[in-house]
Amino acid sequence: MNPAAANPGTDPLAGLRDLHLPAGIGAWPPAPGWWLMAALVVGLAVGSVLWFRHRRRSLRVHALRELDGLVLRRTGDHDLQALATDIGELLRRVALARFGARRVAPLHGSSWQSFIEEHHRTRRRAAGNDPDFAHALAAAPYAPASRFRDAIGLERSALVDAARTWIRGIV
Repeated sequence: MNPAAANPGTDPLAGLRDLHLPAGIGAWPPAPGWWLMAALVVGLAVGSVLWFRHRRRSLRVHALRELDGLVLRRTGDHDLQALATDIGELLRRVALARFGARRVAPLHGSSWQSFIEEHHRTRRRAAGNDPDFAHALAAAPYAPASRFRDAIGLERSALVDAARTWIRGIV
């Protein structure tokens, strides 16, 4: 005879426990794929910072070497105007590499002079450079040769030192 039929008030399934679901998946610790992704992101960030620093330092080193080469080439001729013109061209190339053609290429005359002064102002006080540096570079290609030295009031060594300081400050 069936025990459930003999006692109709008792349910044979009443003594069973409900289903227990596993606990939810936590956020910590992350799966190995997330660790690899984090390492990749950190590696890319560090690599890009190192690359930009190397590129910037490389620009400074090349510019300073080229400045030294200009000074050596112009040592014997004592032509301050030609040296100032060459230094102005070098500084324009450095500014183009550092700030891009969109910002630097349209500058000429007083706007180029203002750009040089703006980026030279903070270093000028520390190095003791003459404020006529920007004027000399802007006027060198256009000033009459007979009046250039008197008009700018800079000596050769001061011009070269100011250019060196400008390159170190901008790059």
